[in-house]
Amino acid sequence: MIRVEVDQESLRYVQNRLGLMQRKAPQVISAALNDTARSARVKLATKARETYTVKSANFKGEMKIRRATYSRLTAEIKSQGKPLKLASFRTSAGSRTSGAKANVVKGNGLKALISSATGNKAFKGQGSLNGQIYQRRGKSRYPLKVFSSNSIPVMIGNEEKVYGIVEPKIKSDLQKNMERQIKRLVG
Repeated sequence: MIRVEVDQESLRYVQNRLGLMQRKAPQVISAALNDTARSARVKLATKARETYTVKSANFKGEMKIRRATYSRLTAEIKSQGKPLKLASFRTSAGSRTSGAKANVVKGNGLKALISSATGNKAFKGQGSLNGQIYQRRGKSRYPLKVFSSNSIPVMIGNEEKVYGIVEPKIKSDLQKNMERQIKRLVG
């Protein structure tokens, strides 16, 4: 969960800027927070798709916004979900000798999926196996292991590659949105 909120200093700043209309400060701040949360959701989804090879176009839909109100001056971006199947990322069926390959993070290249314990190579399922990436657990045909990777909340919350890069932009957007709301109300 990502929170967009204002501190006491920002609240006092908005009240001073509004002058005689300072009782409308919560209205200004909540509108600015909601605008910022909407733009932050788009920026987070865009940055995550730039970082990871995920094919899912439903990134924005997986993130729900809890809007700020006059009495609760905090907007939240919530994302929850299970780990995505490896087939949602960039994969290659490979050949019988090399096995299936996958790439989760852009720039790393396709890596062969081979079990270190049994030496079994991964393969892309056909027919009723729905194109997922599988690997045999032992010498016999079954049971199969289905490969999964990061969930959307984990990708978005990555401090180094996604959230850590977008966070300063979110803070600057909040300042711009507060100024815009003040001008709309006063001017």
